Amino acid sequence: MTAGTLSHLAAAVRTKASTASAARAAFRASSPFISAQRATSTVRFSSSSQSGSAGNDASNSLNGTPEQYDVVIVGGGIAGSALACALASGRASGTQKIALIEAFDLSGHMQWSPKPDQYSNRVSSLTPRSVLFLKQIGVWSELDLSRVAPCEGMQVWDGVSGARITFDGADAKKDSTRSSFLRQVFSGASSTPASSAEFFDDQQQQPDFSKEQESSPLAYMTENLHVQYGLQKQILAHKARGIQLDIFERTKVQDISSNTSSGQESDASVDISDWPVIQLDNGRKLQTRLLVGADGVNSPVRTFAKIESLGWDYSQFGLVATLQIDPSTSTAPDQGKGIAWQRFLPTGPIAMLPLNNGFASLVWSTTPKIAQDLKKLPAKEFCALVNAAFNASPAELEYLCKNIGPDGQPLVDFQSEIEWRASVQDAEKGGINRGREDYKAPKVVDVQENTRAPFPLRMRNSNSYVEDRVVLVGDAAHTVHPLAGQGLNQGLADVECLARVIEQGLLSGSDIGNIHSLTPYSSERFFPNLAMLGTVDKLSKLYNTDFGPVVWARSLGLTAVDNMGPIKTEIMRFAMGLEEPTSSRRV
Repeated sequence: MTAGTLSHLAAAVRTKASTASAARAAFRASSPFISAQRATSTVRFSSSSQSGSAGNDASNSLNGTPEQYDVVIVGGGIAGSALACALASGRASGTQKIALIEAFDLSGHMQWSPKPDQYSNRVSSLTPRSVLFLKQIGVWSELDLSRVAPCEGMQVWDGVSGARITFDGADAKKDSTRSSFLRQVFSGASSTPASSAEFFDDQQQQPDFSKEQESSPLAYMTENLHVQYGLQKQILAHKARGIQLDIFERTKVQDISSNTSSGQESDASVDISDWPVIQLDNGRKLQTRLLVGADGVNSPVRTFAKIESLGWDYSQFGLVATLQIDPSTSTAPDQGKGIAWQRFLPTGPIAMLPLNNGFASLVWSTTPKIAQDLKKLPAKEFCALVNAAFNASPAELEYLCKNIGPDGQPLVDFQSEIEWRASVQDAEKGGINRGREDYKAPKVVDVQENTRAPFPLRMRNSNSYVEDRVVLVGDAAHTVHPLAGQGLNQGLADVECLARVIEQGLLSGSDIGNIHSLTPYSSERFFPNLAMLGTVDKLSKLYNTDFGPVVWARSLGLTAVDNMGPIKTEIMRFAMGLEEPTSSRRV
């Protein structure tokens, strides 16, 4: 960001701060649920050696008296940071005292300065609905669009039978007002609509979603670090305009307990006897009206609330890597630019997601042994194996994977084996490549150093997202198989919904930590998340076999859907977030 841009931002912030401060003061005076203890926080991150609150509060906390907050968010990943930004953007929630706790270094994201020829291996597929939300909370404008790759289409096929379905983003923009079956199936409970105008201070923050529908690709690919960079910049901007948002980075939660002081009251004569108390490893204690768990699959907040998480681990690992590709080798229109490729193999799906500058992101779900072998393979053989995974038969791929030695070195010449087997196949079919002439994925020519990383795959869903004074979002509430690329989008949908529920609760004078105030969030998000988890889980199990009758049935179904335009369009619109559930944007 240039010095001129910073000066312009500072001037805009000063102009808006006076109006916002007056509005916040009026709201505090009118609300019986807002603590009288308020102090403008300094514009900095706090850690175990820094203070992000007023000096007296910090001193009292170190002496054993907890600092009081309206909302404490445990977990400063994308979901937790996005919730902090969303609450700071609200007309009512922006007046609250908020804390964000993260065990790792958040301020380091501000120094993110990527090179054009390097990409992180952690890449997410953001739906148009997620992008719209990031625009609403001011984060999208902080991103470098040269690091965002639109995905305009998708090629998905069965690695055993060759049955294929093709998605084109342009088709999803047709008939945008048509009633949707999936909208009914994946909707949560509906209730009274809440205008988005009630949520944002600035009416100009509300983009026109109808225009988003007209121009959106299927998804936007970008690095997770990039999104975190935008979130942290926006958090600092909120702090600069006086929002009471304290960041505790490099700080771990040591313990969470229920307040045992019966009948304890705050300075505003509000009963805080049931507010949770969070003990930090820097000696400070926080007490909060609402505790938000955005702390991942092994959530301490969920454990404190005694919420059970149900699900299972898959006998698969995912392997991510950053690939360099040769676009000229793709047979798709425009050399495959902006196309995602996914092939379902008996050991799990492999996907290549488009990035800019001739790069792509790999997500390969396979057995734990193969994932570890792929990590150790030399770069040349790894690229040959990735190319084979998109083109060779499952039997040929299995042969190559079995010829990886314990030290990660190939036991045969992969490239020679692949070329010989391809020539045999062509000769057997009279020079015609196997099956119909479908579009081919671009050839992988290199893999970026130190980007190959395996991770276990699992499915989880909490049996409840809310308890009294506790709410879960993102991976703390649910975890999904990555084959559909919906994990982060589900988390952002959780955040969007929870921020609206909190805002509406404040505007109606409710206690935002009371379980009755949180129930609309659970009602709206639980069933859509469960339906998505179930659908992805069944797809994973359906394609993890080469049993003949199953292959025939799934291939018939895939081909049928590909030829049924309206149904395929509806699937695309739902995956893009354009098929908004009936309860979306409601509380």
